Amino acid sequence: MAVRIALMLTMAAAVVAYAFDPVYTHGVLLGGIAGVLVFWVTARQLEKLAGRPEGKVYSLPAWWSVVRLAVYGLVLTRAYMLDQESMRALWSALAGLFIIRLVLIFLGFTGFDLKQEGK
Repeated sequence: MAVRIALMLTMAAAVVAYAFDPVYTHGVLLGGIAGVLVFWVTARQLEKLAGRPEGKVYSLPAWWSVVRLAVYGLVLTRAYMLDQESMRALWSALAGLFIIRLVLIFLGFTGFDLKQEGK
């Protein structure tokens, strides 16, 4: 549910950003898709951890934190390269990275995703 909402919001933000400047659109799409991808992989790994036997402590592999930060770094570097003078793509990529987090906060406060599963 969170991934679907975040992808829809990313596309909507990209359309709105295109009205101002296509550079904003590139940044929002880069950040939004990267944020959703990293969240999705993390959620899949947590699903696997949840299915393990009880009585032991499990955690996500440390290498995943490095990969996640590398993805964020690559996205932000690419966005910076798109517009080095005014850094509009960089700022819009940062905003795109936070779309999934805003969706998760929204779902956490409202419980909207839980209401949909109960139908």
